[in-house]
Amino acid sequence: MFIPYRDFSEVERDIRDKNPEVIYKYRTWEDDYHKRIITENEAWFAHPHSLNDPYDIRPPYNFVVDSINWDIARMKIRRAGRHYEPGLSDEELEREVEIRLQAIMADPITYFQRNREEYVNDRRNYDQIGLFSCCKTFSNEPMWAHYGANHCGFSVGFNTVELARALHCTVGEVNYSDAPIDYYVMGDNAKNLENEIMQKATRWSAEEELRFITVGIGITRERAAKFPSGAVSEIVFGLNTAKRVQDEIKAAAAIRFPGVPTYQVRTRQGAYGFDKVAV
Repeated sequence: MFIPYRDFSEVERDIRDKNPEVIYKYRTWEDDYHKRIITENEAWFAHPHSLNDPYDIRPPYNFVVDSINWDIARMKIRRAGRHYEPGLSDEELEREVEIRLQAIMADPITYFQRNREEYVNDRRNYDQIGLFSCCKTFSNEPMWAHYGANHCGFSVGFNTVELARALHCTVGEVNYSDAPIDYYVMGDNAKNLENEIMQKATRWSAEEELRFITVGIGITRERAAKFPSGAVSEIVFGLNTAKRVQDEIKAAAAIRFPGVPTYQVRTRQGAYGFDKVAV
């Protein structure tokens, strides 16, 4: 599911019907920035280059050379040149167009592979993109291990609809696939956008991710986004979260989210998995 929209009423039912009622953000209380999700009602839209998956929002491409209309190719190169190099004279632009066109004609796969590598490695190309990731369940053992301070942290349970309403950006489930995205050289690749921002390799599937993405950082919003207290449904402590940490979080939550229940995960008897009990 991939849901861009203009007015939240267009997507509210889909979000409500197709996702868990509550989703979770795993954090560690020992990180001052992580604390802000409770102390400041703050969600942080991470830069793609700061993520722990180097392919996140930068998936590999399988370049496909189909029948290429070279007149259209020349027009696209000229348009791109005018956009990215507005200071070129007409003569300089045409010279650059022909150089690039000849390079593509000689070896289109290598040309576009090189361009792709340069693009994804340039952090500036992703400066306007922000990602806020959540998990579909409180009982995700790998998430507690990797993002919840080895079961010593906490997770904030958000009401999915209310968080989506507050963040007001594209929301969707991650598609886990090991297949590179087909990119048609000089073709129409507009439909690739969803895969570009929603696909991760299957090795990440244990994260059960629902993500919020914006492309407006520095234009219409900042990386730090506020959410209303009513968007928080519960707070869950890890299996080994210290009593001191629990008390500090409860005290902060009582100010920001009065009445929100707190729980702690517990191991099950006779089976794998976690339950939660009120604390």
